[in-house]
Amino acid sequence: MVQIFKKNSAILALCFWSMSFVNAQDQKIWSLKDCVNRALEKNITVQQQELTTLASKADYFQSKMNLLPNLNGNVSNNWQTGFAINPATNLAREGVSFRTNSFGLNSSVPLFNGFQNMNNVKVQQYRLKASEKDLEQTKNTIILNVCNAYLRVLQSIELANSADARVASTKAQVERQKKMYDLGSSNKSRYLQLKAQMSSEELVAVNAQNTVMQAYLELWLLIELKPDGGYQVEIPPVEDLKIADEPLSIDAIFEEFSKNSPDVVASENRSKSSELSYNVARGARSPRLTLSGGVNSFYTTQSQSGVGDLNYTTSLIGAGDYNGTPIPVYTTVPTGYSDYQTTPFNTQFNRNLGTNIGLNLSIPVFNGWSVNTNIQKSKINVQSNKLNEKQTKNNLYRSISQSYVDFKSSFKKFDANKENLEANKEAFDVAEKQFDLGGMNMADYLNTKNGYIRAEADFTQAKYELVFRRKVLDFYLGKPLY
Repeated sequence: MVQIFKKNSAILALCFWSMSFVNAQDQKIWSLKDCVNRALEKNITVQQQELTTLASKADYFQSKMNLLPNLNGNVSNNWQTGFAINPATNLAREGVSFRTNSFGLNSSVPLFNGFQNMNNVKVQQYRLKASEKDLEQTKNTIILNVCNAYLRVLQSIELANSADARVASTKAQVERQKKMYDLGSSNKSRYLQLKAQMSSEELVAVNAQNTVMQAYLELWLLIELKPDGGYQVEIPPVEDLKIADEPLSIDAIFEEFSKNSPDVVASENRSKSSELSYNVARGARSPRLTLSGGVNSFYTTQSQSGVGDLNYTTSLIGAGDYNGTPIPVYTTVPTGYSDYQTTPFNTQFNRNLGTNIGLNLSIPVFNGWSVNTNIQKSKINVQSNKLNEKQTKNNLYRSISQSYVDFKSSFKKFDANKENLEANKEAFDVAEKQFDLGGMNMADYLNTKNGYIRAEADFTQAKYELVFRRKVLDFYLGKPLY
C-alpha cells in the first residue's frame, strides 16, 4: 500500500507491524498480518475454494492424458462342461469338462475426432485459470473483512479509553465539588448534578467496554480463533491521521483494476472456455479415425500332447499285379501314443500367441439429434457467459464507483469532524476553567461537555471509517492492504 500515512501514523503502524517471532497459536498479541494469515489458513470458504481449484487441476491434467493411447490388459479363467467347442481344434464335442485361460494386451488411440481432445485440453485450462482467480477473489474478500473487523476493534478500544478518561476526569471533579460542599463553598445542587453526570458517563464507559468485547468476538470468529480473554490486538501509537485525497477518477481506477481483477479475469476465462466447449460439441459431427492393436494368447486343458513313442500299425492299402498274380500293398500308419497329457502352459502360450492391428473409421449419421442439441446448448452457454462477463464488469464498476464516493464522503466527513472536535475541545477547555472559577452554571457546563463528548465520538468513528474506505480504494488500486 502506498505510503499515505506519516512514519509515526497509527494506521501505517497497523498495516506494517508484524509479530513473527512466535507461533500464531501461542501469541497473545495479534497484529493485522497475523489475523489475515490466520483467516486465510482456517477460513472454510477459502478451503472449499482451494479444493475446487485442486479438482480443476485434476480435470486439466486428465484432459492432457486423454491425448495418449490407452492400454488395457485382460486375463480370464473359464470352466466349461457338457457340449462345448474345443478352443484348440475348434471341433464341437459332447460331455466334456475343461478349463481355458486367455490373456490379452490391447491399445487404441484416436487419430482424429474433430479436434475434440485438443479443444478439451484448452477448455480445462481456462476453467483452471478461472478457478484460481475465484480463489484469489475469495482471499481478497476475507482480507477486506478482517481489516474491517480489526479496525472496528481499534475504534471500539479508542472510544472505550476516551470514555474511561472522561469518567476519571468527572470523578475528580465530583470529589472536588464534594470537598467544596463539605466546606460550605459550594451548593449541594452542583455536587449532585456532577455526580449524576459521572453516573451517566460510567454507563457510557460500560457500554463502550461491551462494544470492545463484541468487536473482539467478531474478529476472533472471523479468523476461526476460539475467543480468549488473553488475546488482544496490537494497538499502535495514536497520532494525527494524514490520508491523501485520491487524484484518479472512477473510470481511471476501473480501467486499471479491471485488467487484473480476479472476478473479471475469471469471467473472461469462463467465456473463453465456453467458446472452446462449443468447438468440442461441433467436433462430434466429425468422422472418427481410431488406430488399435493388441496381443493375445490362450491356454486350455483340451490341448493334449502324446507321452512316449508314437505307435504304428501296418495297413493294406491296395494290391499290385506281378505277371498276372495279385500282390498286396501295405503301409505303416501311426496309431497314436499310448498315453496323453495336457500340453504345457509355455508351449500353448507361445503357440497360440497372436497380434492384431487395425484402423477403424466411424462416421456419425444420426444419433437421436443429441449432437445438434449439445451444439445448441453450447452456443447458448457461450452467450450466457458473455452476459455474465458483462454483468461482472458492470458490478465491478458499481462497486468502484460506490467505494470512490464513500471515500470522498468520508474524507470530507473526517475533516468536518476534526474541525468540530477542535472547536468543541476549545469550548470545553474554556468552560471547564470558567466552571472551576464559578463563572458558568452547571447546565451550560454540562451541555458544553456533552457536546465535546459527542464530537470526540463522531471524530473517532469518522477516522476509522476513513481508514477503511481508504483501504477499500487501495484494494481497487492494486495496493496491498497490510
